Amino acid sequence: MQIEKIFEIKDMRRIYQLTMLITAFTVAVPVVSIGTVIWLLGGRNPLLYLVYIGPAFLIPLLITPPIAITILNMFRMQTLTIQKVDEYIRYDTLTGVLTRAYLLGKMKEILPSGGAFLMVDADHFKAVNDTFGHDVGDEALKKLAEVLRKALTTDALIGRLGGEEFGVFLPGADDAMAAKAASDLCTLMRQEAKVIAGLELNLTVSIGCAVHRTQESLEKTIKLADAALYHAKRTGRDRYFVAGATDTMPALILKSSTPG
Repeated sequence: MQIEKIFEIKDMRRIYQLTMLITAFTVAVPVVSIGTVIWLLGGRNPLLYLVYIGPAFLIPLLITPPIAITILNMFRMQTLTIQKVDEYIRYDTLTGVLTRAYLLGKMKEILPSGGAFLMVDADHFKAVNDTFGHDVGDEALKKLAEVLRKALTTDALIGRLGGEEFGVFLPGADDAMAAKAASDLCTLMRQEAKVIAGLELNLTVSIGCAVHRTQESLEKTIKLADAALYHAKRTGRDRYFVAGATDTMPALILKSSTPG
């Protein structure tokens, strides 16, 4: 067990457990040491043991617990603070998905294995905020994040890029897999975001997809997805487009997820 894990304390129960362990150690060391010395020197008088070992037992027994609890509680506060900071860095406070910085960082880590990036944007979101207020807009963003988690595979990285724009990275995905994921997402969003916060919003999304090519940078892949998203917006919204689809899949370039 790593030393940092030993002192990763999150509750009082762990503090009491460690306090008992530390107290037992601090009592045992002087008692055993003094007892061994007396025995080696030929001491056989029980009173001798009582005179020397008694204080060696009582002093650490009385002093160690309060000191240990105080110090360990400091470790607990440190652990909780680090945990809160880590959550703030990793997760968007409103939607619960990854933050932009953390999403991009994780993408860079797994980028060599390939995959597809999806840029997801809520359609006519400004109108939702302007008409119903930002509280309803926040509920709409939460619903979008919920649908993203529901529609995509468990290994997908989902993050909020800013405003009503979300990013998704699908490890190992090709054009066809990216298109299917985008299609499923558009369909599920259409089904589950009709009513939000008791209001009939009929919220939909537009999606731009780009498969990462090993010779390209992450920034280039994101720009391709952004361009595909713009194309989806410009041609009617509530649809997806795959940037740079292969010659064997030309339909994906202009494939719409809208019914009919």
